[in-house]
Amino acid sequence: MMKKLSVLFLIITVFLFCGFKRKVKPIIILSSNYITLETAKRIENSFFAKSRIFYALYSPDGFKNQGIRLQISKQEDKVSNWGFSIIMTRDIYINSGEKIYKDNLHISQPGHYIIQFFYLNNKDYPFAHREFKVY
Repeated sequence: MMKKLSVLFLIITVFLFCGFKRKVKPIIILSSNYITLETAKRIENSFFAKSRIFYALYSPDGFKNQGIRLQISKQEDKVSNWGFSIIMTRDIYINSGEKIYKDNLHISQPGHYIIQFFYLNNKDYPFAHREFKVY
């Protein structure tokens, strides 16, 4: 009886520790300089107005779909949608199997912003988002 319990405990322990694979989420890197391996190590969350903001979306497992949507929202006091208004939306088509997408944007007004990425077949839930400020 004791052998059966110890074997059962061993099987459950192996299943719990080895049976689950941790999901790696995509990340967004923001920088005031062109993104390279050196600038990606530095975390930037604040930028100056009317300056160029470089961003990179990195997905370690590759993108699931070829189409993604970029959405920039700004937090404001006089807006009914939980205080956020959509500033910019852009649909992006990338080759399947790619792991990184890089581009830049300009924001002219100071404020608190959120950058989000959605898959085009699931526009209700962002798969990556990040907050930043513009002064």
